[in-house]
Amino acid sequence: MSEKRRRPVRPSAGQASPQKTARARDAASGKQPSGNKAAFVRFCVSGGLIAGVVLASFSLSSVLPAPDDPLSASAEASITPEPSPSAEPTISPTPAAFAPFGAQYGYGGEELIPQTPTPVPTDTPLVFTPTPTDTPAPSGYATLRKGASSEDVRKMQQALFDLGYLTDTVDGNYGANTANAVTAFQAINGLEADGVAGNKTLTLLYSGDAKPASAAPATDFLILVNRTHTLDENYVPSDLVSIANLLPSDIVKVKYKGTQANRTATEALAVMLRAAAADGITNWQVSSAYRTWKEQQKLVDNSVSAYLKNHSDWTKKQALSATYNTVAPAGTSEHQTGLSFDVTVPGVSFTGTKQQKWLHAHCAEYGFVVRFTEKKQKLTGFIAESWHIRYVGLEAAQIMTANDWCLEEYIDVLGK
Repeated sequence: MSEKRRRPVRPSAGQASPQKTARARDAASGKQPSGNKAAFVRFCVSGGLIAGVVLASFSLSSVLPAPDDPLSASAEASITPEPSPSAEPTISPTPAAFAPFGAQYGYGGEELIPQTPTPVPTDTPLVFTPTPTDTPAPSGYATLRKGASSEDVRKMQQALFDLGYLTDTVDGNYGANTANAVTAFQAINGLEADGVAGNKTLTLLYSGDAKPASAAPATDFLILVNRTHTLDENYVPSDLVSIANLLPSDIVKVKYKGTQANRTATEALAVMLRAAAADGITNWQVSSAYRTWKEQQKLVDNSVSAYLKNHSDWTKKQALSATYNTVAPAGTSEHQTGLSFDVTVPGVSFTGTKQQKWLHAHCAEYGFVVRFTEKKQKLTGFIAESWHIRYVGLEAAQIMTANDWCLEEYIDVLGK
């Protein structure tokens, strides 16, 4: 059998506990508790009070939810408290001792060590400027010149072709024809006509506001150019074409690639040379046609240099005077009009050839005149050039030839 547990004996309702009996006996006898015993008693009493408060608080918190906390006890248990923020690091300047190795930090030497940043006040709001996501477009175009070869040149050529300035193949090579097309574009659109495609030229070319070649004023076939009637440095004739594209290659040779001239004049020349070939006269050559002001000036400079080299005792003024006997000063040459051609025979002096004789006899039938003759030298200001013909139109050419007038005389008669 199991042993019966002994239950503690509790005092009956009317019986006092032993502790109370002892205290009553001491009180009756007038005795006070000893010092140690009294301290012990106070300790027990205070400890009992604290324990009671803690137990009561625990009991209430376990039974009643917090009035402002919507979370349940289980949800509270799953929340991980956020860590305390770490202190901001103190920024200090790069020590001078590390300056030689500063490249790895983006510095190039001791003199480039950055200053310690000025702390931002805590009450000043920080303003962040967003970094643009797109790289901004370049502010201008790179300059393109004769001799260049690139995709940028091809793009420029296509724009010139679309506007009617370029008739050749769009191949990305900045040759003579492209330079001439750029020059014409600049002249018609009021830019400096130098044949160099700079930022200003290209900006207008791609703007959609550029004037096409067809917007050029009508050609004045009777324009007078001589030593007293000059052309501006930026003058460029309209409707220039590459003459090699219009002239019959089996009849005439174009001496220099890219040579240009007025379209109407070139077409008339082609008809005339076919007529000459029908008469048995072939082996023609076009040595020169349209020339810019700068190209004419280059001819002058080359002639002066040659005279000075061959005549060491000459002054530059003497060399220039001799040059102007045969080379027109820039701005006074009819070649700048795009209406004149130097027609020759390859490798042969032109004067006296069958080609020269046929040309002088028939050119007026196709709108041309021999511009400079020995007889009219005082009026024209230039010595005779049997190879130099000028397109003036069919009617004017026939009237001038019938009356033996040079262009200066015809203009005077017209009162222009």
